[in-house]
Amino acid sequence: MRYMILIHSNEAAEAAWADGLQQSLYATHDAIIADLVASKEFIDTNELDTENVTVIGHHHGQPITTRGPFTEGTEFVGGYYIVDVASHERAVEIAGRFAEAKHSPIEVRRLMHSEEAS
Repeated sequence: MRYMILIHSNEAAEAAWADGLQQSLYATHDAIIADLVASKEFIDTNELDTENVTVIGHHHGQPITTRGPFTEGTEFVGGYYIVDVASHERAVEIAGRFAEAKHSPIEVRRLMHSEEAS
């Protein structure tokens, strides 16, 4: 089963990484990627741009665009992983390893229309 792990962030979390913890953050990601590749559970990962973002919505029936990444709050998705694992519990276990979980939420969602779901 394929899952997307969404790594959320916010200004407080970003400040923590800028305060000398960025190397440990990168080391954690490198270790997780290495483990996932070795176990053949790795599909994809990427960090998401927070500067060049457009949010599309509707106002009085007309489409509108605003500069993002914020919608209602100040939290944003900073990156993602897609993994192919045996169970939801395994995806949650992987998500729990990310250092970001100390500062902001990590979301785990099953991909409904992946190759394995068909």
